[in-house]
Amino acid sequence: MSFPLPRFEAVTRRQLLQRSALAGAAVLVPAACSHDDESRLRPLATNSVPSAPSTTAATTVPATTVPATSEPASTVPAPGDAVFPAGAELQVDFTYQADSDRVRNPYLVVWVETPGGEMVSTISLWLKRDKTRYLDHLTRWYDVEAALLDGGGTNNLDTVAGATRGAGAYQVVWSGTDVDGAPVAQGDYVLCVEASREHGPHSFVSAPITIGTEAFAVTLGANAELVDVSADYRV
Repeated sequence: MSFPLPRFEAVTRRQLLQRSALAGAAVLVPAACSHDDESRLRPLATNSVPSAPSTTAATTVPATTVPATSEPASTVPAPGDAVFPAGAELQVDFTYQADSDRVRNPYLVVWVETPGGEMVSTISLWLKRDKTRYLDHLTRWYDVEAALLDGGGTNNLDTVAGATRGAGAYQVVWSGTDVDGAPVAQGDYVLCVEASREHGPHSFVSAPITIGTEAFAVTLGANAELVDVSADYRV
């Protein structure tokens, strides 16, 4: 089944945001159904050793509801450009924790975007199949994904969306492909992790990464109920 982000008839989310800004009103957009992403999600033992952090500073910029206006950065390699190395992978480790008597499993998403805020690929998306109308509570990711689809980009959510999970340590892996499944160009990107749940806080962390021929480790840090977020690039 196709998994589009819904619109109100033919009106795009960008138009809705523009109209709501003029009217001073909030826009709530429901969502649809999905497939599983078990092949991308790896539960970790709670006593697993986190990846070695680097000195790269983490970014905890608040989510924005305005699509990026900077010039889009192409992730498609030009003739002769170097691409994501064959066999390389970016492993993202994170722990989701919720200290509450009213815990509801979170919506959670891991994705890569360009430095200008353009979607490269959604790596993994957790959601409740019977309550997908709350998908837009992942505010930062939702705006980036909506801008991609509004611009005619490929919807890859069928292959990455799956059921939400409880608190614990997890890891997901990105093989360096874009939403079309093609290897991305080597260069600068931004790795993002976002979570939101009923009766709980909104969590968002991100960090710049540079894809090339050198391995690296980066620490995204923690925010609200996302902790020990890090990534290892292995070539």
